Amino acid sequence: MRIEISRSGGFAGLTRTWNVEVSRSEAEERWVPLVEEAAHRDENPSNQSSDAAVPDTQRDRFVYRIVIGYHEATLPESRLGEPFRELLDRAKAEAPGSAVMPGREQERPPSP
Repeated sequence: MRIEISRSGGFAGLTRTWNVEVSRSEAEERWVPLVEEAAHRDENPSNQSSDAAVPDTQRDRFVYRIVIGYHEATLPESRLGEPFRELLDRAKAEAPGSAVMPGREQERPPSP
């Protein structure tokens, strides 16, 4: 099953997209519940903790959109904690031509 992660915003306002293939069971057991929880939190701000209820108003920060089949969540960079960072690192590592080291983000310009 394919998971798509898009990152937009930042100083240049560019959008980058990564994909990672996972088994259906891994997606349904691990990732779909997390995406649904994040989406539900966005729909019901009263269910958030006091820190999470404060909007992410910092300029030039990234926004991440995670899509798994019909499940989707959009998270500001400040809410992209573990295990979503693990998923993002995995998707970046599997990207064609990628040489991402664990824990380090490496941006590559698009190939012509």
